[in-house]
Amino acid sequence: MTTLYGQDALKELTSNAPDYEDIDEGHSAKYNHATCHMGTDTRKRFGVKHVDDAYLWHCFNCGDSGYYRTRETVSRMKLMTDTPTGPDVLTQLSEKFRHKSQRDLYKFNVMGQLWLGQYGFDDDMVKEYNIREIDDGIVLPFGGYTGLHRGYQLRRYDKKPKYITSVPKSMSKSHYIRSTDILIGSTLVVVEDLLSAYKLHYAGYSTLCLLGTKLDTGILPSILLDNPSRVVLWLDDDEAGHECAVKIYKELGPVFKHITSINMLQPKEISLDKLREMDL
Repeated sequence: MTTLYGQDALKELTSNAPDYEDIDEGHSAKYNHATCHMGTDTRKRFGVKHVDDAYLWHCFNCGDSGYYRTRETVSRMKLMTDTPTGPDVLTQLSEKFRHKSQRDLYKFNVMGQLWLGQYGFDDDMVKEYNIREIDDGIVLPFGGYTGLHRGYQLRRYDKKPKYITSVPKSMSKSHYIRSTDILIGSTLVVVEDLLSAYKLHYAGYSTLCLLGTKLDTGILPSILLDNPSRVVLWLDDDEAGHECAVKIYKELGPVFKHITSINMLQPKEISLDKLREMDL
């Protein structure tokens, strides 16, 4: 049994599920694994699932699996969208903001209200993290809420790719949000997505958002100044998340003595009250 990533995983996808990009977010489909090394599959045992703009597949004939996430390169972004790229990207994007002076959630497109609302986001949280809206979707900023040279992730309503992430070259690709009530020796929680990072921070935790499954070690000096005594890896409970947890554990092990990992619902899916009650 082998797990493939990147272009190797994509090759299997395009060879066996050429219409994989038509699978809606959160849904799955079954195909024949024509290239299966255990013999041609005629019982549709090649399953593909679309989760957070990534495609996970598994063959129940040979046991092989794959993980492919569209690489958000500048050239792809220019090809697929009219989204600004390069330095000071969020300031460029601000020209497209709807509701220029206010960020009231009820003024967002109903798709945006439903997407944020399902994770418990309200007007106060939208304003706290400067979540904005353009015609294409929801803008989630990171790297600071004031000033220039900020990045953002755009969660698009009905276009592909579903997520667009733009990070200036001068900025770390991992996003650290320091708790406003930080104490020396407090806990740092590592997550993959921005909504989980926002929500944990709103509940009182310092959070590190990877924006994927890779740690940008350039952010570590800022974290070390706050001297957290414990690091909690709260990553996706899937094969890619488990692989990521092992890798980050190895990267952070020499720096932090106490590192633990939990696998359960993502923070964005848990109520604020329960997050505040948890002993992380």
